[in-house]
Amino acid sequence: MEPARYRVTRDEIASALRKLREEAGLTGETVARRAGMSPGKLSKVENGRTKPTVQDVDRILTAIGVFGEVKDEFLNAARIAATEEKAWRLYRRLGLPKHQAEIRAIEVFPARLIRVVGHSRA
Repeated sequence: MEPARYRVTRDEIASALRKLREEAGLTGETVARRAGMSPGKLSKVENGRTKPTVQDVDRILTAIGVFGEVKDEFLNAARIAATEEKAWRLYRRLGLPKHQAEIRAIEVFPARLIRVVGHSRA
């Protein structure tokens, strides 16, 4: 396999894994069994309904018989996707949008207070 032919981005992992499996002439059940996962999980990964872990991608590629630069390219894309997903989970867990709303409320409060104080003098 030509490495340049299989350049893959994090968004293309699912369809590219399916393409590799089909080009190898393997069924989903065969690859799933070799990779140690259910055929349903492999189907969800290949259809993009489930984001595969780096370990999932590694096991699927090994089951298909893909090694070398092509495998490295897929694993790198999977690592990038996992890192981005983890960063967004952390962002949501820390509640940064909630903190931003609290700060906005605090910034508006002094303006309201000034209006009230100014109104009581009149």
